[in-house]
Amino acid sequence: MTAQPILRVSALSKEFRGTRALNEFYLDVAEGEIVALIGPSGCGKSTLLRCLTWLEQPDDGFIEVAGRPFGRALMPRGVVRRQSRREIDALRPKIGLVFQQLNLWPHLTALENVVRPQTVVLGRARAEATRRADELLGRLGLADRAGRYPHALSGGQKQRVAIARALAMEPALMLFDEPTSALDPELVGEVLTVLKSLAATGMTMLVVTHEIGFAVNVADRIAFMDAGAVIEEGPAREVVANPRTPRLRSFLDLVLDRAQVPSGETLALPQTE
Repeated sequence: MTAQPILRVSALSKEFRGTRALNEFYLDVAEGEIVALIGPSGCGKSTLLRCLTWLEQPDDGFIEVAGRPFGRALMPRGVVRRQSRREIDALRPKIGLVFQQLNLWPHLTALENVVRPQTVVLGRARAEATRRADELLGRLGLADRAGRYPHALSGGQKQRVAIARALAMEPALMLFDEPTSALDPELVGEVLTVLKSLAATGMTMLVVTHEIGFAVNVADRIAFMDAGAVIEEGPAREVVANPRTPRLRSFLDLVLDRAQVPSGETLALPQTE
């Protein structure tokens, strides 16, 4: 019997001013799986993550998290019931989202950025929340930065604080929206190392990324998205080495040296000036 996926997305649709950002989007993510979501700018990747956390309300379709409906539930006789704000808020902590813009509170220290959501959303005692925050910041190499405010942290350090804040909520699933896009090139490797360490713990992750090398070497599966839907998916190395659709083939031709892909353990990426 196949295990219930941690995330199941069925026929999810979203329009903005007549333009379809999500077009009957389908995706399952199994427990412990790392799925990299790739695709051109404007294909709906960030909109998807916002809909998965109900920061944007999808127009149609269904989301299940750990077997439970989230946002909208299909009832007997095909009736769709919109969940209450209380029901949505109760399940939302199961999904950790690290934003592209990070969204750290600038007036709070790194430690307090991790503590505050635990006390407010989960109702944890401050001592317990602080202990959890200290543990996570230490694990992510930030023990000596706990008392600093975001303006005094590097981009990579702020990214790690945001990851610690999401992990502190003990989610069933972690979502990452282009986790390296706002970083200087020398900091990209630092954050990718953190993501690899999370993968090694068995954390279930859906990572929107333009780092094809990371997707191939860390993800179990790649899903290629275009025009609001997944048009090709499969084992990470196989998808990149042998794309089946012309659209994915042309996309990959733009972002990597395809001649290097099938040859072995490393993936050659374009050289930057």
